[in-house]
Amino acid sequence: MLRYTLIRIVWIFIMMASILSMNFIILKSAPVYPPTETDERSQWYARQVSDGFFTERVERDPAVIRQLDEGTYPRMRNGEYLRETFRDPITNERRTQYRIFEPVPIGQQYFAWVTNIATEWNWGTSSRVQPNRPVFDILAERIPVTVRLNITALFFYIPIGFALGIWAALRKDKLTDNVISIGVMIFISIPSFVVMLLLVLTFGYQLGWLPRRFPPAHATGAVRFTSMVLPVLGLSFNSIAGLTRLTRAELTEVLTSEFLLLARTKGLNYRQSVIRHAMRNSMVPLIPSIIASFVGLLSGSVIIERIYSIPGTGRVFIDAMERNNYDYDLILGITAFYTVIGLFAVLLVDLSYGVVDPRIRMGARK
Repeated sequence: MLRYTLIRIVWIFIMMASILSMNFIILKSAPVYPPTETDERSQWYARQVSDGFFTERVERDPAVIRQLDEGTYPRMRNGEYLRETFRDPITNERRTQYRIFEPVPIGQQYFAWVTNIATEWNWGTSSRVQPNRPVFDILAERIPVTVRLNITALFFYIPIGFALGIWAALRKDKLTDNVISIGVMIFISIPSFVVMLLLVLTFGYQLGWLPRRFPPAHATGAVRFTSMVLPVLGLSFNSIAGLTRLTRAELTEVLTSEFLLLARTKGLNYRQSVIRHAMRNSMVPLIPSIIASFVGLLSGSVIIERIYSIPGTGRVFIDAMERNNYDYDLILGITAFYTVIGLFAVLLVDLSYGVVDPRIRMGARK
């Protein structure tokens, strides 16, 4: 098991490096979107030079300056010309110069990017969302909010999904089972962001029972807890429906199996056979599905965070992906976060099979 786990972890890092490398090459080949303010723009380009992505030179040739002023100078792809004035140290006259920034080849940029991450944990700086602020500092504020929201939703929907699935399986083909099955089909078909919109409109605007927006970080008191109710419900309904359906299907299959009939013939009553045998065997496919569903919760929270103004990674990811407002370094940082969560969730799913059922041995040889 230890050898299998170590091999899988190595492959996780290989996959993560491959995904991020492809994203880096694609994004760095696209047009650059620097900050719009002049001071922020010059500061951002200076940081790009120090990080190894651009080169910088000063142009004071009057002929070239005239071409740059007239717009006849050949334009570089992703290059930038910043017009400046300076005072001549000899004549003390004010003159014009251009500070020219040129991108280095993609290969050099990639090497500089990997070096910055490995040596300084430098993921670059934001260009549009929060200009000139380090990407990791932005994510360090947003990741705890997203993780707290999704873990709260996870622990909320698991017992409800299990309880409804077990109840429906034990009351198979009865009125209770039919009602639960209809509810499952409805909520599993409605996207989580649609449910979130309905919850906000109903309980936030019409009834006024709950906050309509996520409170600021300095808010205190009951609002810190009540503000979590709507997003947790919005994330949970679809997951409750999926877990209920899966639990009902697995437990129903086990309840009709031969080994459960054998347990009854050996003297166990119905309740004992269900608790000791049926429940445990039906858990084998359920536990991995719960772990995998955490990744689905994260993807669903991307839209919900934007709807409810939650300051998490999902909201900032949407901001960084807005048309003509792309923030490539921030996109790469958020992609790394979701990639790590997704890959390690797959590993936990595989390892959980051996925990739930000791007969399963991961990586065993014939």
